[in-house]
Amino acid sequence: MTEPVSRKRTWLVRTAAAVAAVILLVVVPGYIASQPQFTQRYGNMADEYATWETSVHAKASCQSCHVDPDFTAQTAYSARMLGEFYVKLVARSRQPDVLATPTNDACSACHIDLRTVSPSGDLLIPHRAHVDVLGLDCIACHDFLVHEQSPEGGHAPRMVTCMECHDGEQAKDACTTCHTEKAAPESHQAEEWLVVHADARTAECDSCHGWTDDWCVECHTRRPASHGERWRSTHRDQVEQRRNCEACHEGDFCIRCHGVVPSLNLDPALALVE
Repeated sequence: MTEPVSRKRTWLVRTAAAVAAVILLVVVPGYIASQPQFTQRYGNMADEYATWETSVHAKASCQSCHVDPDFTAQTAYSARMLGEFYVKLVARSRQPDVLATPTNDACSACHIDLRTVSPSGDLLIPHRAHVDVLGLDCIACHDFLVHEQSPEGGHAPRMVTCMECHDGEQAKDACTTCHTEKAAPESHQAEEWLVVHADARTAECDSCHGWTDDWCVECHTRRPASHGERWRSTHRDQVEQRRNCEACHEGDFCIRCHGVVPSLNLDPALALVE
């Protein structure tokens, strides 16, 4: 009876030692390497960690967002990070790129209920139409979600990003297409609005147009529709109706052809647009 007991005891000791070795050499290092804090060991990820730590996704691990939720992908990532744990012990300056761009599947693992409207109720957000129907990547709109702030200083999608598709050709660009509480004011419907809008500009313009610093440039860098092929011969007639050359052209522009600043319909108080 002594020999079988001895064998059993030896087997138990060896099994316990093997289990302890796996825990100490695989499980614990693997767990440590899979934690977001581990990325602080890589200088190239310091900024990403800092922004993640203060974001609304601070409770989500790197792995849950940057790795597909299927078993194979999750296992492969865990195995890779286990290797990175030991490699880092030897190559302290190593700075690998171990995190891929989040996929729609990763986002959908938590965001099951695709939102249709913003919390404020003003902005329509038909996520299902964009993701399921059009097949857009979540990151295409939510590129400032966690690891950096937008130029406006936030993490919400930028209107300028929306306008890349909502340009009036690929998708509708009317205010009411996306906004429930914003529409073009009645003043914008006036026939002469494009002519007089500079005089009517107020601080309130930014409540709709402030989504980009250079929103005026989109129009003001294009040749006006009125400036057609015969503009040089017909512009006098237009100036007689309303002189606003100086709104775009600085003082010496007219002199190049006229030799002097034409006095026709000149308003000395009209300021140049710089």
